[in-house]
Amino acid sequence: MRRCMFLLVLLALMTGLGGAVAKGTQIVLTFTGDCTLGSEEHLRDRPYSFDSFIAQHGYGYPFDKVLPILQQDDVTVINFEGVLSDSARGRVKKTYNFRGPPDFVNILKAGSIELSYLGNNHTGDYGQRGYDSTIQIFEQAGHNWFATTEYGGKTWVFEKNGVKVGFAGCYISYWVKNPQAVKQSFEQLQAQGCDFIVGVMHGGAEYSSQHDRYQQRLARFMVDNGAGLVVGHHPHVLHGVEIMDSATVVYSLGNFAFGGNKDLRSTQTMLAQFTLSFDREGRYMGQQLNLLPAHPSGTLTHNNYQPILVSGQRADSIIDLVRRISPMEIQDYQEGIGAVQAFVPAAAPPLIKRDPAPVAP
Repeated sequence: MRRCMFLLVLLALMTGLGGAVAKGTQIVLTFTGDCTLGSEEHLRDRPYSFDSFIAQHGYGYPFDKVLPILQQDDVTVINFEGVLSDSARGRVKKTYNFRGPPDFVNILKAGSIELSYLGNNHTGDYGQRGYDSTIQIFEQAGHNWFATTEYGGKTWVFEKNGVKVGFAGCYISYWVKNPQAVKQSFEQLQAQGCDFIVGVMHGGAEYSSQHDRYQQRLARFMVDNGAGLVVGHHPHVLHGVEIMDSATVVYSLGNFAFGGNKDLRSTQTMLAQFTLSFDREGRYMGQQLNLLPAHPSGTLTHNNYQPILVSGQRADSIIDLVRRISPMEIQDYQEGIGAVQAFVPAAAPPLIKRDPAPVAP
């Protein structure tokens, strides 16, 4: 009964959050934290590995407990940490290398994951060969991806009722070395006529309790280049939320379906679900964020690689943590709904200024 009530309330939120334009278009985007759909090479055959859990439970297992949420949005975006490849060739010498077999791409479809972000520090775990293999497998399966990396990259555009939402993102170290390449990815989305741009960033100190100035600078860079919201990950723990020039910045979502470790160093995560509102003419009107508290595992004694939504005191404690480290007011968690934040109206003038169409010679 509680699950049915949760879905009914969620659907009501998605069709008419406070301040939304009922007769226009609404686009619902759900973001998760770090997802590693694979294992380390020497652990692959162990009974407690992510690979063994998939062999036992099937492709739908990792996202099964949150599937009702992910199925009801327009786009679910995960940070895909690791590669998909049938071989360990190209493995880079580093502390952790994560790889899943090619058929693990089926986990994404089973979990209603429409979009994977690849701008992270595990995209290159198996060098260019591993990156190329992942892209080939994604594209053969019809799975969408985006990021700007040293190995290559692209942007992605979602369209609904003529409204275009573009996605661009990068790893913070890549941005430091190649800011112009990142800037160009945002310019590509503007040139494609996007009505709204999402920026995704990967950076920060692992397991730090607060975002740092480099995360904040990259968020500012993305907002200055047209991003209407920015979502981050990499620290493996939750960081705060702030409003930056009418754009919401979520600095880190922690781990989600994280097959990289059997032990749980952090047990708190959340889904960040945005509802973007556009008027009848497709003009962006504003956004509203709902934070859905979760654990990255259904058991807290070890990682069972299956995130679950939480409620009651567990949910309150997650929102309280985010509140303590956020430079803005964070609304309370409401049972069966989430922590729905205040509606953030669009900036005036609009975030994105379209250049006039070029005139043919």
